[in-house]
Amino acid sequence: MKRDKMKIFRLHQNINTSYDTYDSAVVVANSAEEAQKIHPNGVSGDFSLFELHHKYHHDSWVSRPDLVTVTYLGDVVGEPDRDI
Repeated sequence: MKRDKMKIFRLHQNINTSYDTYDSAVVVANSAEEAQKIHPNGVSGDFSLFELHHKYHHDSWVSRPDLVTVTYLGDVVGEPDRDI
């Protein structure tokens, strides 16, 4: 079964510029919408995880996916690892 080619995206935010926060990351995902939901710590999905004082993220990113700018960089060449 052939899978769609995974894509490489740059994520960027300039809203949360406090100490010890992320401003950008490069991620691999199937779509820009999927990439936009990835936290630079490697967690994706529920953005309530990224709100102030969460025990794992300590407000290190933005609180909503629509605050993340996504730039398409290219396609993954070869087979991605199973962990992707």
